[in-house]
Amino acid sequence: MTREKGTQKARRPSRIKTPEAVFLGQLANQQASKYRMAQGFGVLFSVSLVLQAWALANVFSDMALHQSVSLSLLVVGLFALLIRALANFGRERICTSASRDIRYGLRRQLVSHLTNLGPARLRIEEDAALSTRVYEQVDALDDFFSRYKPQVFMVTLIPCVILLSVVSISWITFFVFMLTAPLVIVFMIFVGHKAAQANRRQFNVLAMLSNQFMDLSQGLAELKRLNRTKEARERLSDSATAYQKTTMGVLVLAFLSTATLELFASLSIAMIALYLGLGLLEILPWQTGSSPVTLTQAMFLLLLAPEFYLPLRQLGNDYHAKQKAEAAATDLLEILEAPAHAISSQEQNLPVAASDAKLLGQRGSIRFDNLSWHDAGRYRLAPITANINAGERIWLSGESGVGKSSLLHLLLGFEEDYQGQLLVNDNPFQEINLAAWRAKLAWLPQTPEWVNGSIRRNLLLGIETPSEETLQAALIESQCDAFIQPLPAGLDTKLTELGAGLSGGQMQRLSIARALLSNADIWLLDEPCSGLDKETAQAVLATLKRVSKGKTLLIVSHDTHPILWADKHWALTKGGLHEQRTQAIA
Repeated sequence: MTREKGTQKARRPSRIKTPEAVFLGQLANQQASKYRMAQGFGVLFSVSLVLQAWALANVFSDMALHQSVSLSLLVVGLFALLIRALANFGRERICTSASRDIRYGLRRQLVSHLTNLGPARLRIEEDAALSTRVYEQVDALDDFFSRYKPQVFMVTLIPCVILLSVVSISWITFFVFMLTAPLVIVFMIFVGHKAAQANRRQFNVLAMLSNQFMDLSQGLAELKRLNRTKEARERLSDSATAYQKTTMGVLVLAFLSTATLELFASLSIAMIALYLGLGLLEILPWQTGSSPVTLTQAMFLLLLAPEFYLPLRQLGNDYHAKQKAEAAATDLLEILEAPAHAISSQEQNLPVAASDAKLLGQRGSIRFDNLSWHDAGRYRLAPITANINAGERIWLSGESGVGKSSLLHLLLGFEEDYQGQLLVNDNPFQEINLAAWRAKLAWLPQTPEWVNGSIRRNLLLGIETPSEETLQAALIESQCDAFIQPLPAGLDTKLTELGAGLSGGQMQRLSIARALLSNADIWLLDEPCSGLDKETAQAVLATLKRVSKGKTLLIVSHDTHPILWADKHWALTKGGLHEQRTQAIA
């Protein structure tokens, strides 16, 4: 919540800066000390640049006029060149380090925020597109922080130092610099806006491509069964072609910008060289017979001319990095500004047992008092009033869209803008320790989520490592041992994020085993039999009936998979909650 308030405050001067620019500025301020150090190296670079030009101009003029070389001036020039190279190296290393720290910190912040959002993250984008934002678009900020941000300082510093160096030598050269530099900047901004639009299109197409690739991976078996793989392949190919075209569009603008800036800079340097050459030949139309500068001064100005335009050209090359970063920041801000009930560090560090004793007791009861939730002007959950006693098993049914999953999300603590009251052991839900509350919950989603790793790793993820006897007992109780034991590697068998190699029923049994190992008192289940055939669904429900005795259970299921052994049957409609008569089967 602190970050959101900070963002809102920063957005007030929106007439001056866009929200994306403010956001990028806030990130850069996190590494302000490193950028100040880089600026110090930049000052050293600028001074050594002028010193090098002065020393070498004197060396070259002596060679031309006196056929001699001043070793002391040559040493000074070479020493300045060395200092310049070292200063530039140090500046780049520091800026690269700052960019890396900013991106790593931002990525941790995004992952943490998405974790706090829970299922609500899907309102922003699908998981594949979100992963693209977290990895691809965060990395898209690298050039902005490592190159563009420090170059903005250099593009102010170096031209000013050079202008101060040449103003006392040649007013004409000074005015050529002053008149041509703005042209480079104006064209850079013009092309940069076009590049920003192209980058936004590229990010949108990449997100769509990621979602399509994930959908294709998940539904490949079904597509093969329906003989529709050709259509899916063509659709994916069209998206890949669209991404290729948008990428080439960005590159075209980048090359166009670079070529135009090089043209402006080359013409400006040529104008100065022509003026100095005609002056040395004493044939300037307004100054015939005399030279406005000496050979040493002319060499000095000619050596500084490319250096004057170099930071401007470099900033032009890097300007598309700014536009790319702002395009990426738009999507990243959408994630960070999504409201989430975050767990504070104090809650995370508080011992669960102490929180249980204070708020939750040994076994929690849950009460809904005119609880409702509406979002964007419509009810996601109609007002309900009910009570779940400790140890009760509740079957919640209803049509799609009436708020069954929304009720589970409220209980998981992922939504806080609800109306009415949600009480745990007569304590308002907002006042309880959310980390301690979630430690008492077992969540079995409609589609179990896994990580790449062994079955054992997935079972023990996020919980204290139990003894081998406890682990085996949970596998037997959930009937997972029947399909794990025949596997060549047993519990060490590799499991993918999609659970490749296991059936839907087997994955649900693994979820049940994971819930047993968590020692949670309250189980929340969202359509555990969705996508299963009738026989497999009945087998999973029979396992749940046996292992959930003594647990507080709220299970969402359609009437197609009735749960006759539940203590209560609630039917949720758009008009509210209605308790149905049912006879629990022992």
